[in-house]
Amino acid sequence: MESRRIIFLVVGILLVSSSIIGIALALFVNRAAPKYKVDECPAEYGLNPVLIVSLDGFRADYLERGLTPHIQALADAGVHAPFMKPSYPSVTFPNHYTIVTGSYPETHGIIANKFYDPEFKSVFSVGSEESTNGRWWGAQPIWNTVNAQGKKSATFFWPGSDADINGTHPTYWFPYDGDVTFEDRVDQVLAWVAMDESERPSFISLYFDEPDHTGHGEGPDSPQVNDQLVRVDGMIQRLTQGLMDQGHAGCVNLIIIADHGMAFSGEGKVFKVADYIANVSDRAYTYTGAFGRVDPKDEDPEVKFGMMEKLVCQDPKMRAYDYEGLPTRLHFSNNPRIEEIVMDLEPGYTLSVTSDWFLEGQHGYDNYDSLMNALFLAAGPAFQEKIEVEPFQNIELYNLMCHLAGIVPAPNNGTQGSLDHILKSPPPRDPLPEESKPPTAEFPSEEELPNRLGISGCPGDLQAPEDWVYSLDVPEAVKSELEQYHLPWGIPHSGDLPADVSLLHHGEYVTGYSSTLRMPLWTSFTISGFTHQVPIYEWSSDPRLTEENTPTCAAYDELKNVSMGPLFPPGHSKNSTLERVPYVVSNAVPMTSQVSEKWQELLVTKLNSWVMNYGGVNVIAGPIFDNDADSHPDDFTGFGATPEVPSDLFVVMTRCKTHASPEMCDPSQLDAQAFIYPLVQRVPNCMEPAEYMLMFSSKVRDVELATGLDLYPNLEFHDRVRTLVRIHDKLWN
Repeated sequence: MESRRIIFLVVGILLVSSSIIGIALALFVNRAAPKYKVDECPAEYGLNPVLIVSLDGFRADYLERGLTPHIQALADAGVHAPFMKPSYPSVTFPNHYTIVTGSYPETHGIIANKFYDPEFKSVFSVGSEESTNGRWWGAQPIWNTVNAQGKKSATFFWPGSDADINGTHPTYWFPYDGDVTFEDRVDQVLAWVAMDESERPSFISLYFDEPDHTGHGEGPDSPQVNDQLVRVDGMIQRLTQGLMDQGHAGCVNLIIIADHGMAFSGEGKVFKVADYIANVSDRAYTYTGAFGRVDPKDEDPEVKFGMMEKLVCQDPKMRAYDYEGLPTRLHFSNNPRIEEIVMDLEPGYTLSVTSDWFLEGQHGYDNYDSLMNALFLAAGPAFQEKIEVEPFQNIELYNLMCHLAGIVPAPNNGTQGSLDHILKSPPPRDPLPEESKPPTAEFPSEEELPNRLGISGCPGDLQAPEDWVYSLDVPEAVKSELEQYHLPWGIPHSGDLPADVSLLHHGEYVTGYSSTLRMPLWTSFTISGFTHQVPIYEWSSDPRLTEENTPTCAAYDELKNVSMGPLFPPGHSKNSTLERVPYVVSNAVPMTSQVSEKWQELLVTKLNSWVMNYGGVNVIAGPIFDNDADSHPDDFTGFGATPEVPSDLFVVMTRCKTHASPEMCDPSQLDAQAFIYPLVQRVPNCMEPAEYMLMFSSKVRDVELATGLDLYPNLEFHDRVRTLVRIHDKLWN
């Protein structure tokens, strides 16, 4: 017993000592940290280069440990965000290449650190000779953009820079060699910055593989990771002190980022595919790790769905998706390199076939998870000083860096102007092009009205008009008031969509009805009260439509496993005498029972709670036709007379942070969250309603891309863009 007490005493002393040492170290390094001074740049220096430094795996909250005073000094001096969101999957090579192309991994093709290309019939893996072959690398990295426009570029070990992409490398680059010291890398960057203007690169990138490397082996909460935080902070000190010693701190636009975060993994957090699918090694190729995928050797879709049925609902920490059925916000469906089944695991868990092998730290998970959050800060002559900005996704960096380097960006997935607010002098931006207001579908004359009451051939059609029918005949002055209330930021622009839109006004909502689709392209409404129970009515013809553009109930009856569903929820009707209005066919969209249940949970149950918390909420909803899962609308011109079944339904909800009514809200106080719900999930995962809502949430910009609509057209450019790209990695309270 006495020996055991001695052991406990010794352990206690060691723990206390290590804590004291850690605190002392933190106090020492914080006291020793100088401020980063962005002085005037010498006039003879010329154009300011952009320098981006990656600290691989530097999770955003590592900064709070107090071990990185020089990084903190930069954040305090310039611009910083609480975090930057990686793109999915939150893996090193896909995200580093996303940062320098502004493109999602599905777009640029580097979908993982290891994958198979069915066209090349070859495997890409990090560190292999094949990975330096430019054929794998799509999109245009910024060093190619820079070089193509007559300027110079330099990279030190940035993923992709040692590949001959379109036959081109950066002007200055090195093949990867992990033995090159961090100090030598920094010194080379300082030498590039000090070059004569004729030889100096306009774009410079620098890569460190820490704290990621140690985080995998020791875990994110280990003392060894803390040691690496101190180490990389020392490299930032070496860099910034070097710039100040050169007199170039005011010349360089410096950005420090990470590609992703890190989750604690460890023993006992392994899902073995062989436990769920018999003979899986013979039947499928399995990519193991945090970002797991299963690719059946038999290409019959039924084989895939059969395997998925064995994987879903087995454990709440493991989900399986058909790659085309992944949430739109992940942008991970439109590339033949993506395997058939994509596993979505809770952070810390990994996939294997039969092995128990594990790492102490992992990444690759859903980019919405806070443990995947990455570092972002910037300082230099172009950047604002001493400000914190809201989080954003890393696809937005490419356009920013192109602006800083004075070049025109190549096509990419970022949104121009999304980071203008971090600049001292942002460039001028053009507003949305003007678009003519859609015509209003007119209520028929008294003589014509009886003929219109049955044009859809629906069970609820009337023999003679009732009072509620005349509510569809809205006076012009009232139409304008309804638009101001239900469409406070303007009528959505439909651009080049061959939708043939006309407006339908109702007391509770306004619809942009598409004659091409024979259904609403969108419906918008503002609510400030709660839903109530209303009877379910039979569908009725809308007398404002004609035989040429109305849907028919007979056509809907021909659809399999799909029925007419109300886009505007009838429970939001305030007038008990007008409860039949939401059951006119112009409010109908094809719905499955699966999506109808989710729709009710979101637009009735959850929306009620948000209205109670925030006051008025504006909602715009509609169908999405994206059957090829490329995040862009299908060609409407190929649709027939039978209603085309959407791939998804969308919702965009907008509220005021100050709890003002939406139409009275200061545009800077607007907040929006969006959702894209698939109509069909062949093999659904088991999720609680709130979990499903977050999984299938999205940015508003994702909705714009998938629908072809431009929302909030009357907002000023930066207010609109801020609302479009805002990320909600948690639902509103």
